[in-house]
Order: sequence, then structure tokens, then C-alpha cells
Amino acid sequence: MFNKFALIAGLLLSNVAFAGNDNSAIVSDKEGAYMVASSKDTWSVVAANNTKGLTKVREFHDMGQSGVQQIDYVVNCADQTLALADFTVLTSTGRLPVVAKETSFADLSFYKPLIDHDRAIANNACDKRMAMNTAQ
Repeated sequence: MFNKFALIAGLLLSNVAFAGNDNSAIVSDKEGAYMVASSKDTWSVVAANNTKGLTKVREFHDMGQSGVQQIDYVVNCADQTLALADFTVLTSTGRLPVVAKETSFADLSFYKPLIDHDRAIANNACDKRMAMNTAQ
């Protein structure tokens, strides 16, 4: 009897954890991310969230000995809006800030990109999303 209860509890907890991960607005290691852009000191990857219809973008900016900035965005290609999901600096000693905040889609505040950098993020993400959808 106890074994059946433990099995059911384990299945319920694993489903709760899976559902929580599906609502995460940041790119995870388990998602199929594709390289979108790369230059000498900057590169970015994109991952489509098909259940929410949104595209996650992670940018890396090399700061030399100071580390690497890691910035997560979410793009809504339907209305060409953008939201900042996470910002951190990765150093040789670890992540700064040390505590990672799990941002969900409900926490996001979308805005219409006005500066060239933000517009480029939205355009690259939406172009890559169309390419990924046609490839599937």
C-alpha cells in the first residue's frame, strides 16, 4: 500500500515540476536552442515555445576578464513585442547574482522595441522562428 502511495506521489510531483518548467521564460538546457547570430564578442541563441507561441532568446556578451553577460529575452512575434526575462554575469567563480530567479511568462512586461538592438533581437527571433516552423 505504501509503495503505491509513494509511486503516485512521485508521479504527481514530477508532473508539477514538468509543468513549472514549461512556464519558464528563460532558455533552459533541455530546450532545442539554435544559434541565430554570432560576432567577435557577442552571440545569441533562440528557442521556440510552441505551447505559448513565444520565442525565447539568450544573448551572450563577452566582457573579457570580467566575464560574460547572459541576457534572456522573450519575443512575441505576433505583435513584434519584446520582454526582458533575465540578466546575469557569468564569471570564473560562478553566476552573479548567485541566486537565479525563475522568471515565468506571467512575470513578463512586453514593450514595442524602439532601439536598433532590441529591434534586431525581435527580427532575428521571428525570422528564425519561421524557419524552424517550416523545417518541422
